[in-house]
Amino acid sequence: MPKEKAVPFTTIVYAHPYEKSFNHAVLQRVRQLLDGKGEPYRIIDLYADGFNPAYTKEELALFNQGRALDPLVQEYQRILRETRRLIFIFPVWWADVPAIVKGFEDKVFLKTLTYEETPMRRLVGKLTHIREAVALSTSTAPTWYLKYFCGDTVNKAMLNHTLKAVGVGSRKWVNFGNISQSTAAQRQAFLEKLERYI
Repeated sequence: MPKEKAVPFTTIVYAHPYEKSFNHAVLQRVRQLLDGKGEPYRIIDLYADGFNPAYTKEELALFNQGRALDPLVQEYQRILRETRRLIFIFPVWWADVPAIVKGFEDKVFLKTLTYEETPMRRLVGKLTHIREAVALSTSTAPTWYLKYFCGDTVNKAMLNHTLKAVGVGSRKWVNFGNISQSTAAQRQAFLEKLERYI
């Protein structure tokens, strides 16, 4: 029998350890929207999976070969091969992505899978089948403060450097700032607004 072709799907990379967080509400809303559209998706729940974002010396020894020892990393890479859209959900901590998200980038986006180096040390991304990425985040700081006084890290480093370098298509950051001072009505309005991006 001929081998069935894999159906491309959306991959949600979720990074929050607390089920009663607003990030979890964002995850549930994204799932609701994808289910409503009948779109297939997978969830990578970094905390629930017990993902270790730190490299071991054994793993770093294989870095230049683009190889991974961690079975979770290997599974995440397999998922990425069939992903057409990436949705990240995480809190902004100290004006940046959490360490577990940075570790996902460090350990999963290895060369041979996600990029090649030219002789002039330029990166050529290989994840061009991922047409878009959306980063959905929350922060205690206002979004404008993160953008104009904290270096705009999510946009500049994560989306427009790392994800661009590995070949991901369009990229967008959507943040809910001032969360600690927000009202229930404001949080609900943000959840409803997500329909524009999903």
